[in-house]
Amino acid sequence: MTEYYVGIDIGGTFTDCAVLDDTGHIATIAKSLSQRQDPSLGVLDVLSVAAGQLGLTREKLLQSCRFILHGCTVATNAMVERRGVKTGLITTIGHEDAIFVGKVLQKAAGLSEREMIHQSRLDKAYPPLVEPEAVAGIVERIDRDGLVIVPLDLAQAETAIRRLLDEGVEALAITLLWSFRNSAHESALREMVERMAPDLFLSVSNELCPVLGEYERSVTTAANAYVAPKVIGYLERLETALNAEGYAAPLLVAHAMGGLTTLTEVRRKPLLTLDSGPVSGVLGARHFGSLYGEPNILCADVGGTTFDVSLIEGGRTVLDEEPVIGQYQYLMPKIAVRSIGAGGGSLVWVDQDGLLRVGPRSAGVDPGPACYGLGGTEPTITDVNVVLGYINPSEFLGGRHPLAADRAMEALIPLAERLGRSPLDVAAGAFRIANAQMADLARQVTIDQGYDPRAFALFCYGGAGPIHIAFLARELRVKRIYVPSFATVFSALGMLTGGILHTRERAWSGSFPLNQDQISSLESTFGEMQVDLQQLMDQEAIPPEQRHFQRYVSIKYRMQPTSLAVAWDSTDSDELVEAFEKQYHGLFGPDSGFRQAGVEVVKCRLDASAETVLPTLRPEP
Repeated sequence: MTEYYVGIDIGGTFTDCAVLDDTGHIATIAKSLSQRQDPSLGVLDVLSVAAGQLGLTREKLLQSCRFILHGCTVATNAMVERRGVKTGLITTIGHEDAIFVGKVLQKAAGLSEREMIHQSRLDKAYPPLVEPEAVAGIVERIDRDGLVIVPLDLAQAETAIRRLLDEGVEALAITLLWSFRNSAHESALREMVERMAPDLFLSVSNELCPVLGEYERSVTTAANAYVAPKVIGYLERLETALNAEGYAAPLLVAHAMGGLTTLTEVRRKPLLTLDSGPVSGVLGARHFGSLYGEPNILCADVGGTTFDVSLIEGGRTVLDEEPVIGQYQYLMPKIAVRSIGAGGGSLVWVDQDGLLRVGPRSAGVDPGPACYGLGGTEPTITDVNVVLGYINPSEFLGGRHPLAADRAMEALIPLAERLGRSPLDVAAGAFRIANAQMADLARQVTIDQGYDPRAFALFCYGGAGPIHIAFLARELRVKRIYVPSFATVFSALGMLTGGILHTRERAWSGSFPLNQDQISSLESTFGEMQVDLQQLMDQEAIPPEQRHFQRYVSIKYRMQPTSLAVAWDSTDSDELVEAFEKQYHGLFGPDSGFRQAGVEVVKCRLDASAETVLPTLRPEP
């Protein structure tokens, strides 16, 4: 009996599915409309479509699945739309306002240049992840060396925790000053909360991101708690539904570092799932790039809601050490993906100055573009593409959901009347604006970062990707274009090229050149992280011979904010500094470094990967 491997990616508009057979060939692909209120319904629907195309029932397909891999947008939606759960925050007394005061840069974090220029004043992220009344200051103090200056007041802590529980918090974050140097107080608070509220989700900073940066560490810990009940609840419900219909293996979840993990790790770090869909597309591009001899790739994903861009250089993805979501910087490295609201569902509108605009608001799937016939009346880029003839209305979703071209045209009429142009003129203008916005973002990722797009191949995918690629390629003058025939489900397919990947980080400080005691300390820290990851992989029943570990140290110039990860393949200080400066000069230009300021290590990271049991995805003939 044929075994199948299924990748499922939930987007803002569509849920995509790619199915491999046990020889590595693509058995079928499928799409269905996403179900915003309950994403699992979209998953079950797309599995039914895929099964039907294989001549199977959904139950039979699930019984034949060796593994199901899943990327979801639950965490992303909760953060962007501020629809997480009521979250409490426990911190060191006197620092209750730190998460609200934030940093000046938070006012501009994640905003486009246009958004920054056209605002008379810049505001910090709002509404906050944690309401002020849900913050509790605890009497305790640990210094930068990990020494206890003020003992933990257990009685006061219990009173503060009881107050938060009485106020109905659904998740709790614990982040104390310098806890990454000494976690004793956070561990004691964890035990207390578990005794008082055993079913409450707990996010503890020394377990999540034990690194320097009070504000960012607080945000990361709070955001992890904020999304946790929704992410974990959704994935557990989905796994139960799949198991009920015959799926017997663990559900593997895609994450933002570019790998797969199990629910064991997601229950601890649900924030890992942010941007897992777009990141999976980058993995797919890297895989096919290696098959076609393309080490330098510009990835362009034109989805239903956003346009996402990422870069692969020399066959390696680019990591963002402090990514941003909803104006919040957080401390979980992820594959760098830049996004704007220029997808198929992005709204076309006229601003107060009488200028035609595209995005960032999206029609989503409910009510969706006007041509969907689901109640939408505002025009979108999908409507524009229908009017201009780039989309065949009768073949949409394989003919299962024909589009109404007349409604697309009707939606453009109010804009045409306001601008004094024809609907076709408006459609053509909106099309050019969308292409210009896409090209501008691609230039920010390439030229603005010191990369010449002419040295890169362009991989374009997503439901609307092939429509816009020629215009994008002409603007960027890339050397070659790739459009997969399965472009519409490319991120789902990309998951099937990944493997298990876990990561741990620790704060560590030391200046170059490193002496033998410092090297021994680093080796000891790596050893502690490896023990933790070995235990996790034991729980996941991954054979020891399939486990691989890679060590990294984050290096920066003293008194500068930018740190870069360098592989700890050598203990030679000169080699490590040279590797750091090679990266630094590549990002900021030749001679941009300043070694005279001093060079230092600020943290270390350990990645644990496992050989996948997935079949090798074969190229198309």
